[in-house]
Amino acid sequence: DKKMSSRELALYIHAMMVACMDPRDFYGENLVQELRRRTEASGNYTNPFQILVLCNAGDTMTSKDVDRVTVAYDSQHRPFWTGR
Repeated sequence: DKKMSSRELALYIHAMMVACMDPRDFYGENLVQELRRRTEASGNYTNPFQILVLCNAGDTMTSKDVDRVTVAYDSQHRPFWTGR
């Protein structure tokens, strides 16, 4: 019994949308809702890719989603003049 990671789930949702399939009805399962549930349960840090997938799937973006993306960006952004 292998459980799919949230990252893998996000990739599958994107792939389904590219193939014009409905990730909200995958053999009766709502994969977008499952990704949202996992995103909300993940605490303070969420991979911004998951937020992008939720947005592309038409899920409602929350202020917490924006905060999560901002935190992820700020943690990686380094001005070019620091040499790091």
